[in-house]
Order: sequence, then C-alpha cells, then structure tokens
Amino acid sequence: MDCHDVLTDAPGWFRRGYEWTYLFLVRHASWVWKWSYRTLDHQAVYRWLHPLRRAWNLLIVRRFVARLRAAQPTVVVVTHFLPADICSAGKAAGWLRSRLVVVVTDYHPHWFWISSQPEIIVASVPESAAQLQRRGIAMSRIRVVGIPVGRAFAQPADRAALQRRFSLQEERLTVLVTSGGTTVGQFERVVEALRQLESGLPGRLQLLVVCGQDQAARRRLERVAQTSPMPLRVFGFIDYMADLMAASDVVVSKAGGLTVSESLARGKPLVLYHVIPGQERLNAEYVARHGAAVIAHRPAEVAQAVRRFAEDAAYAQAMHRAAQSLSRPWAAEEIVSQAIEPLLHER
Repeated sequence: MDCHDVLTDAPGWFRRGYEWTYLFLVRHASWVWKWSYRTLDHQAVYRWLHPLRRAWNLLIVRRFVARLRAAQPTVVVVTHFLPADICSAGKAAGWLRSRLVVVVTDYHPHWFWISSQPEIIVASVPESAAQLQRRGIAMSRIRVVGIPVGRAFAQPADRAALQRRFSLQEERLTVLVTSGGTTVGQFERVVEALRQLESGLPGRLQLLVVCGQDQAARRRLERVAQTSPMPLRVFGFIDYMADLMAASDVVVSKAGGLTVSESLARGKPLVLYHVIPGQERLNAEYVARHGAAVIAHRPAEVAQAVRRFAEDAAYAQAMHRAAQSLSRPWAAEEIVSQAIEPLLHER
C-alpha cells in the first residue's frame, strides 16, 4: 500500500500558491470563494469548464500521471477532487486500468467530485448519496459510510486520566476551541468572549485552545493564560486532537468536514464560529439541522451558545445525543470492508 500526496508531484510554486490562495480568499475575500463555489456547482457551468480544468490538472501534476501509468495499482482510493479528476481522466483515456474509489470528504458532493469513471463513490451521509444520484451516479456505485477519521477518534478514552494529563478541573465543563491547521476568522476574539463568561459563570468553564501552526496567536494567548481567571491551556500544532476532544464537553471550531467528523466521532456537540461560504456552510447546516451543532456568526453568539450549554442540562444532553447519532468513528474501516476489499477480490 502506498499513501501519496498528489501535490508533492506539482511544481513548488503551485503548491505554495494553492494554499496561499485558499487562505487569502477565506480570510479576506470570502465572497469571492462563495461566488466561485456556487457558480462552479451548476451543471451547465461545470460542463463548459471541465475540459479546461482537466487539461490543467493533467499538466500541473504530470509527474503523478507518470507515477500512475507506471504503477497501475489494483485499486486507487482518493480523498480529494484533484486526484479524483486525474484518475478519472486516466480511466477514460485507457492509460489507467486500476479500480477507482472516490471518498467525498464533505457533506455536499460538489460537481468537482462527480465522474462516471469510479467503481465506487463513498458518500458521508444519506443526503449526500441522494445528491450524487441526482447528479447521475447510480445507487449501485454509492456507499454511504461517512468521512474517514483517524482510528484514535474511535478508541475509548479514560476521561479522568486525560483530565489529569491536561491539568483540568473536574468540576468545570471543558470547552475545546480549535481552527484547523491555521487560525481563521475571529479566533482570538472567540477565545476572549469565552473567557469573559467567568464573571457570569464563575468556576463553571475551562478552555483548551489549539492554535495550530499560528505561532503568533499561540504566544499571545499564552500570555493571556498567565493571568486568566478562567483556566486556559494553549497548544500549537498537535497530533493528539482525539485526546483533547475526549477530554472536552463541547467543541468550538470552524466547519471543516474533517474537524466536524472528528468531533462527531467523539460524540461531541459543536459550536461553529467560522463557516466558510461553500462546502463549510453546507457542512454546518447539516449538523445544525440534526441538532448536533449551533452556528454562531459572532464571538458574542459563541459565548451565548456555550453559556446555554453550561446552564441547560437537558439542552446539553440533547446535543450530545444528536452528536452521537451522527457519529461514524469507524468510517475508514467500513470503507475498506465495503469498497476496497470487494474490488480487490473482484480483481
């Protein structure tokens, strides 16, 4: 088995520009991202654009194309729409003979994910499967499994041991604040709004704050933590998010598909404070519609949602039950058993 990042086969300027462009748009010009996402999700527009997009994709990662041509793996599994299009192009042209499994890692299958070439397309939820059908994918090729998360998110956790590990006070509710790999939106203002709840809810809350790769934000918040009356633990980029989630009662986060899925895998309700127009809006609306999340557009709304969670036990329990009902912690294993292994045996 070979796990490969397609962008490592792209030119350096493209890799850097890919990330920079996305972060710039979602931080400073989210209306451009919203317009682009919605416009390109119309079938007529996408059909017009698709030949240009495919030609560009094949050009920009031609080293990956060469790798596929040479390797001819039995099954290729992709979790991003870029390699999904590359592999679909190869199968359509005949130079790729592999079976193809496309795992859609958002709750809405944008047209960028759609192709007639994959043997199996994995949808996150029944609503996604219905959308795939409306977009021409036969139900026989769809598996409703979920978004795969790391095995650690499915493992049982010793909450008391985790509280000791992270110096948490047992009598306080624990709020985990995160923002993916980098901080976006009003991250630090959200943390401050939550800290201000100490005056109205003395001794009731404590914060775990993950800053990811934003070292400047981490240093600022570490200084705040030194004098904060509300307990505040600050982290940088970590590889034990599953443990922090297990130790927490509620997760305050942006609405990325993976973070949402990881939180639900742990059975944790969410307060979604930063919702990027497009795929994240649809992610957020799905979990909120099912009662497992609250969408809060401003820091004050985040604090209000967390305050209600702390004060209304019945409300908090209902959110926990909703999160657990949406939980798919073993999605990765089920993708193997329901999609990959049958294709291997068929071959």
